[in-house]
Amino acid sequence: MTAQAALGTKILVGAASVVDLTSIGGLELSADTKETTTLDSVDGYRTFMGGLKDGGDVSLSGYFNPGDTNGQVALYNAFGTSALTPFTILFPFGASWTFNGIVTGIKTGADLEDPASFEATVKVSGKPTLGLTPSAGLSALTLTGTGGALTPSFNKDVPLYAFSGVTASSVTVTATGAGQTIALFVDGVFLQNLVSGTASGAINIATVGSKKVTIIANEPSKAPKIYEVTLVKTA
Repeated sequence: MTAQAALGTKILVGAASVVDLTSIGGLELSADTKETTTLDSVDGYRTFMGGLKDGGDVSLSGYFNPGDTNGQVALYNAFGTSALTPFTILFPFGASWTFNGIVTGIKTGADLEDPASFEATVKVSGKPTLGLTPSAGLSALTLTGTGGALTPSFNKDVPLYAFSGVTASSVTVTATGAGQTIALFVDGVFLQNLVSGTASGAINIATVGSKKVTIIANEPSKAPKIYEVTLVKTA
């Protein structure tokens, strides 16, 4: 058995990574049992049947970053609403956990000689899914919008891109992938599920500045493949 390095592991709240973490603890799967011993049980042993299962808790710890609006701040907001929220733990070697959870704890700390700390706890709700192999990813990704150019050129194994020089007021995304559910997020907010090879709805970028577009390709029982494109409007 070959040990796998944890460096590069990240947890996503929806489509947004929580930044500046040093530890992701969990999942902690467990199962109850129900005793079924009767007067007819043999050999003096108790007998049992399986009961309800529990996904446990996921603990997060790292450095407090109040500028991480789609990650740490999103966790804080989810704690306030007790909303059921989608999470993905994505390992750098292609495995993943996907699950729904409720944020049950937020903690910050300040010590004299250490950076300000951040901790959160997520209670897993329902059955988590373990992906043991990575998705094949997209076979093509194009964006349209006057003045924009995708860099670097698309490669299914390259996760980060820029679409710079946009002068149009909106852009569209066309992602191609076989047998996948392709989800499109803008600045961490779900926009739509894409049809392979078909352009998305318009992504408005009316003023000079940038937006982050995230495309997540999912296949059953596989780790999702995530692509991020920074849209940059210059005029």
